[in-house]
Amino acid sequence: MKRFVLVLTGLAALLLAACAPSAQVATNVVPTLISVNANGGEVVLQGRWFGGGHEGSHVVVAANVDGEDGTVVNVTSWSPTRIVFQAPDGLAAGFVFVVVDGIASNGLPADLN
Repeated sequence: MKRFVLVLTGLAALLLAACAPSAQVATNVVPTLISVNANGGEVVLQGRWFGGGHEGSHVVVAANVDGEDGTVVNVTSWSPTRIVFQAPDGLAAGFVFVVVDGIASNGLPADLN
């Protein structure tokens, strides 16, 4: 009888384990821009989920609130939480966006002149 209970308990545990949800890695994480700091022409963006700055990722400055009509800048340093670049001359005030694999972050207003 004791063996039967153990076998039944083991089968119940296997059944429950088979029904448990499996862990999945999210690939649709939206980059989040937290701050824009400009000091002497150098601009530092702080945030989350910027990735490694590979192809398909860029920074847009002087854009409208929808992220359009802006200028793509040359980035000097890119990490998952920090991006550094030199502000181009003659920019109008506007919004800054980080685009990672085609997904745009939230925009923050910035006057980089």
